[in-house]
Amino acid sequence: MENTLKKQIKMKSSKSNILYLPLLVVFLYSCEKEEQPFENEHIPGDEITTSVFIDPDYKYQVFYDFETNTEVSRNLSTAWDLAFECGNDGHHVKLNSSRGMKVWATGEMNFSAVQSYVGGIWKWDNPNGLLDSTGIGDWWAINDSALVSNNEVYVLNLGKDSKANHLGFKKMQILGFENNEYEIKVSDLSGENEFKFFIRKDDAYNFVFLSTIDNDFVTIEPPKEDWDLVFTKYTHTFYDDASKPISYGVTGVLINSYSTSAHQDVFHGFGGTDLQIAKELTYLSDQNTIGYDWKNYDHDAGVYSIEYDRNYIIKNQKGVYYKMRFIDFFNDVGEKGNMKFEFQRL
Repeated sequence: MENTLKKQIKMKSSKSNILYLPLLVVFLYSCEKEEQPFENEHIPGDEITTSVFIDPDYKYQVFYDFETNTEVSRNLSTAWDLAFECGNDGHHVKLNSSRGMKVWATGEMNFSAVQSYVGGIWKWDNPNGLLDSTGIGDWWAINDSALVSNNEVYVLNLGKDSKANHLGFKKMQILGFENNEYEIKVSDLSGENEFKFFIRKDDAYNFVFLSTIDNDFVTIEPPKEDWDLVFTKYTHTFYDDASKPISYGVTGVLINSYSTSAHQDVFHGFGGTDLQIAKELTYLSDQNTIGYDWKNYDHDAGVYSIEYDRNYIIKNQKGVYYKMRFIDFFNDVGEKGNMKFEFQRL
C-alpha cells in the first residue's frame, strides 16, 4: 500500500515537472528577447584623426571606409572614361568627371558620318551625381516594354590628365541593352581603332567601368557595400553673370551613391554633435553634399584655409552615423592634396 502511494506521488511530481518545464522555457526565452535590442544599439567610437593623400596634382581617386578606417582602393584618374549603371532598372552612363570629360550628342545616327567635334554643343554630368542628370542622358526609348536604343552618335571629349595634357576625342554609339548587357561601339573620330563591347551588369557594384583609351574593362569602385567616400577631383558647375554654365575642376569628397547620405552642419559644431542630434537632421543623397567648399583658396598667398565650423554627418548604408570635419589640406612637408580630417562614430 505504501509503495503504491509513493509511486503515485512520484508520478504526479513527474507530470508536474513536465507541465512546468515548457512554462519555464517560455519565461526564460521571453527574458532573452527583451535583452536582444541592446545588441543593435549604436556603439560610440573614439575620435580618430586620419588623412587621405591624392597627390599634389590630384591624380588619384581614393575610396575610403569609416568602419575600418581604411583606404579600400585607389586608382589613377586616367584609368577609366565611362561608367555603366548596374542598378536593376537603370541604364545610365556616366562620364569621368575627375578629368573634366564632356559629351556632345550629335543627332546623327550614321556612325561613319561623324568625324569631327567642330561645332559641338557640350554637356557634362551634374556634380550632384543624380543619374537623371548625366551628360549623355537617356540614350534609349521604351517600345512595347522593350528598351530600344536611339542609336545616336556621341562625341566624347576625354578631358585632361593630371598634367593638363588633353587626352583627345572618341565617338561612341550605344547600340542597345539585352540579356543584362550594354552593347556599345567606340572608335577614334577618323573611324580607326573601332571596337565593340558587351558590358555586363554586376549587382555587387554601383557601376562597371570602361577605358576607351585602353579599350578594356577596368575595376574602379570597390563593391558598393565596402566604402563610404571617394576623395577625388571632379567637375563642378559654376555660372557666369549671364547664368551660362561653366565647368570647372574642384577637389573634394563625394559620397557613395548606394544608400549613403550626408548632412552639412554649421550650428552644432563637431564637439556638440551627438547621436540624438544626428537622428533629427535632414540628409541628402547628392554625391557632392560634402563636396569641395570646406576649404578656401587665397590667390594672393597661394594657400588653402579650412572652414573649421563645417561639420559633416554621414549616415552609411548600415544606418550607422559618423561625424567628420576637415582640419588640413597639406601634409607635413607642405604638399597639397592631403585631406586631413577627424571623425567619430556616434
